[in-house]
This record gives sequence, structure tokens and C-alpha cells, in this order.
Amino acid sequence: MLEGVRMRFDHVSIAVRSIDRAYDFFKTYFPIQLRNEKRAEEQVSGSFNWQDFWLGGFAIEMIEGPPDRPGFVSKFIERRGEGMHHLSVEVDNLDALVASLKQDGVRVVDEQSFPDGSRTAFISPRSAFGVLIQFWEHSDSAKPAPPADGLAHFDHVSIAVKDINRAMEFFARHFAAKVVREPHPSNSEGNFIIGQMEAAGFKLEFLQSPGPGTRNDFVARFIERYGEGMHHISLDLARFDEALAKLKAGGVRVVDEKRNFRGERQFFISPTSAFGVLIQVWDGLDE
Repeated sequence: MLEGVRMRFDHVSIAVRSIDRAYDFFKTYFPIQLRNEKRAEEQVSGSFNWQDFWLGGFAIEMIEGPPDRPGFVSKFIERRGEGMHHLSVEVDNLDALVASLKQDGVRVVDEQSFPDGSRTAFISPRSAFGVLIQFWEHSDSAKPAPPADGLAHFDHVSIAVKDINRAMEFFARHFAAKVVREPHPSNSEGNFIIGQMEAAGFKLEFLQSPGPGTRNDFVARFIERYGEGMHHISLDLARFDEALAKLKAGGVRVVDEKRNFRGERQFFISPTSAFGVLIQVWDGLDE
């Protein structure tokens, strides 16, 4: 990343068939706070509706395709199903950043300027290990901080990759990301390699298959089906038992309830219940 170019992770975006249904799900089971009401948007990639909310210090955006004008959201869902669509990062010098990325051979797409002076550009998933990354340069940098309620912490987004070292080197180079955990075999079943970085004020986790012959090789299966890309989001909840009971009572599919080698409790919400998003939940906050 260029010296002096500041970045701040803002949100992860989810492509859904119905924003209203998705918002109702998150509002029912998580301590969210509305950020923006649903609205229509026109960008170079096409028309879509969007709405977002705060959850644990960061934002989650939902996007849907207008029924009368199917576009990139509808095509994404038709190809991959509902699920995580892109990561969005705010930047204070988009021109310099885009020029640097292009000079390094990174594919930048969908550059656009808006009447209010804001601008956006995307790193193609072909250049970023299956992850579509949006950059925003806003005309007004004085944006409200996410509310702090102590009930949840949005810890990280996890990315499934074929080569964890290359992926982490990419984010270190272009996002000034710092290593939090060096790549190493998982301490539980040993069926994946894991590494973590802090990038633009947010944690990114990288998962790689150990290779052929691995038992329960979920990373390889994911990449075979979808290609490299975002695998799951991870949250810490203060009211862990209350949330787990409510999810089960509501018929939400909860899988992989267990304790890790440190004794920490976790479970996953199946993507079949969460609009294509695999959600990892940890009992990790003290109220």
C-alpha cells in the first residue's frame, strides 16, 4: 500500500433475494442497529437495492436485485446462490491507490464517480483470491462511529485460498496488513491450515487445505464448488447461551457445537438458514 494512504474496513456485503427477510433474520437473532434504510442505487455494474446495519463494531450490507430489472445481484445468486458478495473499504486517496494497484498488475474494475463527489472502484476477485473488494472515497469523511453495546464483536471474515502464503503476501503488499497469526496447522482436527492478518482496522482469516488425503477437507470442498473466496464470518456474543437457545427454538440450523482445545465454546449457523452465509459464533465476550 502507498505510504500515507489510509484505509478503514467498513462492511461486508451479502447478496440476498429479499432484503426484508434477511434483515428480519438478523434483527431477530443478533443485537443489530439499523444504519441505513433500504434504498435503490445505480452504479456502473447495474441497478440494485441495499440496506445496512451495525453488528459488533462493523456493518453488514444486504443487496438485492430489483425484480423488474435483474442485474449483477441476480446473476451472482443464480450462479453461486445467496451469500457474501464483497468487502468494502474506505480510502482517502483513491486515485493514488488505483494507480499503484494497476502498476502492480492488479485488475481494477467498475471505477465510478458520483454527483456528491464520492468515488468507488473494485479489485476484481481474479486478482484477490476470489474476493471482490470495493474501495470508497467519500466526499464527507466525518461519518458516525459504530455504536458500542458490548453485546457482540464482529471478529473476522475468513477466506478460503489455495495458497495461504501468496494470499497473505498480497494483503500485506496492498493493504499494509500485519500478521496476527502465522500460517499453521489447526490445533483441533488438523484438517486445515490457518493464518490471520489485521488489514484496514479489521481481521482477515485465511484457510488452506493441507493437501490430498486430508480427512474432512472442507476447504478443498468449498474451493472445488465455489472457487477461492469468502468462507464465513465470525462473531463473539456476550449472551451466548441465550442466543443459541433462541436460534434452535426458531428452527435455525445450528451445526458443529463444540469446545476448542482452549475450552472455548462455539457453534456455526448453517448457510441454509442464514441466506448463504456461514456464521461462526463464539462465547467470547464478558458483559
